[in-house]
Amino acid sequence: MRSVSSLLVFVLGSTPVAAYANDLAEALNFAADVMGDDIVVGYEEFMDWDETEALGILLARDVRPGAPPDSYFEPDVMEPEGRQPYFTTLGPSRTNYSALAPFIEEASRVTGLPAALIDAVIRTESGYRPNAVSRSGAQGLMQLMPGTAAEVGVRDPFDPRQNILGGAMYLKKMYDRFGSLKLAIAAYNAGPAAVAKHGGIPPFAETRRYVQVVLKRYEKSPIRVR
Repeated sequence: MRSVSSLLVFVLGSTPVAAYANDLAEALNFAADVMGDDIVVGYEEFMDWDETEALGILLARDVRPGAPPDSYFEPDVMEPEGRQPYFTTLGPSRTNYSALAPFIEEASRVTGLPAALIDAVIRTESGYRPNAVSRSGAQGLMQLMPGTAAEVGVRDPFDPRQNILGGAMYLKKMYDRFGSLKLAIAAYNAGPAAVAKHGGIPPFAETRRYVQVVLKRYEKSPIRVR
C-alpha cells in the first residue's frame, strides 16, 4: 500500500505541507475513493505516530477487510448515502495547545476538569482546527452542535475561547450526570440519551473508539498546569 505521506504528495502535489486543511480532507476522501478503505488503516497508523492529527472520519470507521464501505458506519449514528466525509470542512487554519493555553486553563479552572483532558478532547474532535464543521453540523474546536452551544451559552462557536469554555462546561455536565469519566466522554460523543439507554458506553464503533482515543491522549499528556 502506498504510504500516507507519498499519497498526499500524489494527490496534492509536491508541497502538501502548504495545502490548506480542507485540501487535506478532500485529498483523503479522494484517496479512499481511488485506493479503497485500506487508506484509513494507514492513516490511523500515521495518527499513532503524530497524535496532533485528529480526523473524526477515523473515529466513524470500523474497518474490516472485504466489508462494503457502508458497513463501516454505525446505523444508529449516521445513515450514509454512499461515501460521505465526516467533516464538511476543516477550515483554512490550525492552531495548537500553546496558542490556546490561556483559554484551556481558564476552562479548567471554571469546570475543575484537567487541562490535559480538555486538550485531549480538542485533539480528538478537531485536531485544533477552530473552523472545523462536521457533516452533522458540529462546529469549532470542541465540535459543539448548535443546540449544545446554546445550552452552555456559546454565541459564537468559532470563537476559540467561547468554544473551549462551552465544550468543557458540557463535558463537566456529563461527568456530573454519570459520575464516570468514561461515560462522560461517551456522552460527549454519542449524547447522554444514548449512554442512558444502553446503561453504559453505547455499542457504537465510533463512540467506543472515541473514548479509547481521548483517554489514551489524556493519560499520556505531558500537560501540567502550574
